Amino acid sequence: MVGDDMLEIDMTSKYGILFVRLFGEVSRKTRKKLNDEAGALIKKAGILNVVFNLENVSFMDESGFKTLVKYYNLCNKNNGISFICLSKNRFNFDFTSFNMVPDELSAHYLINV
Repeated sequence: MVGDDMLEIDMTSKYGILFVRLFGEVSRKTRKKLNDEAGALIKKAGILNVVFNLENVSFMDESGFKTLVKYYNLCNKNNGISFICLSKNRFNFDFTSFNMVPDELSAHYLINV
């Protein structure tokens, strides 16, 4: 697999929350697909609340991490809430500044409290 084939994106919107489920690699090779699909929707539709589910991400490089940081910060800057779903940090990146939750249900509950 090369480029865009290395990342699958499943997006669902429920109760004012965009759930972005990522499968495969989040990397320099796949960031364009992430920008074109999820990023464009977040920017154009003014999505405020986003949950990035990384449970099925097998690889992430610095470029992929920075892409997630960009959208995470955009949501928070626009007075929205963004969460990262990751039950275990299998990547060598510092997620401590993110709103971390173990699953999508937890994120949904925290956004709607």
